[in-house]
Amino acid sequence: MISRKFVRRANFLFFLSLFLLGVVAVRVFSLQVLQGKFYREEALSRLVLEETLPSRGSILDRSGKVLAEDVGVLSISAYPPQMDDPEKIAEELSQLLSLSASELQQKFQSGLFWIEITDNAPLYLKEALEEKKLKGISWKEKPVRFYPQAPLFSNLLGFVGKDRQGLEGLEFAFDSYIAGKPGYTFYEKDALGREIPLTTKHLSPQSGNDLLLTVDSTIQFFAEEALDQAMEKTKALRGVVIVNNPQSGDILAMVSRPSFDNRNFQDFPPESWKNLAISMVFEPGSTVKPLVMAAALEEKKASLEERFFCPGFVMVYNHRVRDIKAHGEQKLEDLLINSCNVGIITLAERLGKDKLFYYLKNFGLGEKCDIGLPGEEQGLLRPSRDWSLLSIGAIPIGQEMMVTPLQLLRALSALTNKGVVMQPRLVSKIISPTGEIIEGFSPVSSGEVVSERTASLVLEMMEKTVKEGTGKKAYIEGYRIGGKTGTGQKVGLDGRYDPRKFYSSFVGFFPLPEPRFGIIIVLDEPQGEYYGGDIAAPVFREIAQNIINYAGIMSDEAEVGLF
Repeated sequence: MISRKFVRRANFLFFLSLFLLGVVAVRVFSLQVLQGKFYREEALSRLVLEETLPSRGSILDRSGKVLAEDVGVLSISAYPPQMDDPEKIAEELSQLLSLSASELQQKFQSGLFWIEITDNAPLYLKEALEEKKLKGISWKEKPVRFYPQAPLFSNLLGFVGKDRQGLEGLEFAFDSYIAGKPGYTFYEKDALGREIPLTTKHLSPQSGNDLLLTVDSTIQFFAEEALDQAMEKTKALRGVVIVNNPQSGDILAMVSRPSFDNRNFQDFPPESWKNLAISMVFEPGSTVKPLVMAAALEEKKASLEERFFCPGFVMVYNHRVRDIKAHGEQKLEDLLINSCNVGIITLAERLGKDKLFYYLKNFGLGEKCDIGLPGEEQGLLRPSRDWSLLSIGAIPIGQEMMVTPLQLLRALSALTNKGVVMQPRLVSKIISPTGEIIEGFSPVSSGEVVSERTASLVLEMMEKTVKEGTGKKAYIEGYRIGGKTGTGQKVGLDGRYDPRKFYSSFVGFFPLPEPRFGIIIVLDEPQGEYYGGDIAAPVFREIAQNIINYAGIMSDEAEVGLF
């Protein structure tokens, strides 16, 4: 028989077990539910994932000269709670970094747990920091973008942001090629914050690819210097210079003003970051006349033996279009040499609006050049069906249309290349970190617009324009140069031409008969003189003379030493 004492003990033990189970259940509930987040966060806090930035690829000119590259610097930080002698440490750092010791002390005494001292210290300081063993001071290497020739090429190259992503220019356009891929380090910390070695895993960063450009640093320098001098002299609002090889389409220099310094881009207004060579649109004025002449010759609407009479104006549907003066009787070539509006409009009327539009379109006007840079404008060339009755008198003299400087240079370059339009080329190769060619970009043709004979005839007229006509200030003794001046009136806010505001331009090529250099100059709103032949042509002459000396072009010869 079971005693009552045994029963009481059994009941006690039963209820004690239930109680203990309840306590355990509550504890488990507390740990898993109520405090689960805390312990999960505590566990996760011991897991560390550190990103290692990759090295961006370099950007090189045609000869391999570095225009943009990554260089290593030190990011130095302070942890004041770990310092044993803040005053001494401040003094040591001030000598190394050329910083104020008193200001460093103030930072150390600010009560902050972590302080960034500098993120751009020279890499050579690493050895000195290791020797001094300053408690509470840590550092790490990181890459930063460096532009050895800045501010040269700033509008073309662009810049990168703090996240090292390209934001403007080539840095933006080719970011996916040159950015590289980051690496990662993963490890677990113990309760004291120390790395547990066996838990460490590494994924190495992948460096970006290099860009090999078609540009030439020396020619870029010539172009920038000449444009800066012209801007200062004329007080123009904006300016552009582009130098190309018209046979291949290679861009040798590209200059835009106003400009900035891509080492300190944040100190300049965003407007100055634009590359006006592809984003500025303007009425080209008389620089389109060689294209109209080529179309007329190609369609046999004019002959070399013809004579034209210019009374100083021409009537286009009861509207008088004036010329700069009455040129009187002229030969066909004189229409370009004298930049005669009357004669060129006569040729356009013979062509008709549809044919004129056809040729201008095929020369690439109103079409993007698609060289990969951001912000390129398309320009404007309305279809012939949208022309007014007066358009046939405006478009052939460079009105009622808008072009970019690069578009215009591309179009006129065809006349030096047997009538074939070449697409502008800025990047020739993309090269891997190991030196392999990832992608190559060969010269690309958009097709023949006019015959070789037609192109040759018009180019001869452009040569006489420089030697005898409106482009005399571009002439260099002993060298065959062809070109065309342009002076375009700007349209005001009221939609009418402003008699005080002009675009002044000149496009020229040398050495003929197969030029290897083309140059376009555009000045926006020059003060005082504004004719392209007076202020843009001399800029061409200066740049061309420097290139002649640099490239070793012999007088009266077409041979080019370096190109």
